[in-house]
Amino acid sequence: MESTPINLVVRAVEARGARFWAAAALATAGTLVLAACALALFGPTGLGLAVLGVTVVLTAALLLACGVLLRLARTVIDLRARQRLASADDDLTGIANRRNFLQTVDREFARCRRYGEEGALLLIDADHLRRINEHLGQSCGDALLLEVTRRVGTTLRQPDVLARFGGAELAVFLPKTDPLGALDAAERIRQQVASAPYQWQQTHVVATVSIGVATVHPGQLSVDSMVHEAEQALEAAKEAGRNCVRTGPIKPQRSGESSRSVKPA
Repeated sequence: MESTPINLVVRAVEARGARFWAAAALATAGTLVLAACALALFGPTGLGLAVLGVTVVLTAALLLACGVLLRLARTVIDLRARQRLASADDDLTGIANRRNFLQTVDREFARCRRYGEEGALLLIDADHLRRINEHLGQSCGDALLLEVTRRVGTTLRQPDVLARFGGAELAVFLPKTDPLGALDAAERIRQQVASAPYQWQQTHVVATVSIGVATVHPGQLSVDSMVHEAEQALEAAKEAGRNCVRTGPIKPQRSGESSRSVKPA
């Protein structure tokens, strides 16, 4: 990274945070104004007032410049973060890979815990993909996974995060989504994927998915625990015969509420 002024500001903001430098700018401005006020009160009348006026103008300009620089630095930092995410997409599907997905989910999970917001994680397994690879070839399996990814993507909202979690698995994080909404979203995905066979050369390949759902709740201490709950729910969906949705325990919000699961009609 070149040592340009904006890069120096970016490094400083990354090292200490924008709030620190904003507070430092305000403290410096306050000190200058107080010094000018003292000079105006105890120094020569004309000179003191002139210095006070100049100081106020310069302080306002300083605060404005600091605000612009901090905003620009924040924009550069966010842009670089997005570029890092974009450069680490999954090679086959073009969506985020597991590492980037978990980094994003970690931030969303922290937001949910801090502000009491709801969220959900879906783990989606393309059913029998290994068998398809063995019988029809790796190219067919890759093409089918791409089609499953496309169909999943058509059901999602703009804030939802889709990634390849590994092998035949995709993952989706649904911000601001309650448990029932997560189950509805998972069922829409299941139905969309199974809506029509996928044609590979002269063969019609049936595409279905099994989905495990986990939601953010007070008992979770980390993203890992939410992933574990989703993995257990996904395993339950596979054991139930695949092409279905299962959820981990839904923690009651009020007495009398119970956990739910969705089965295909």
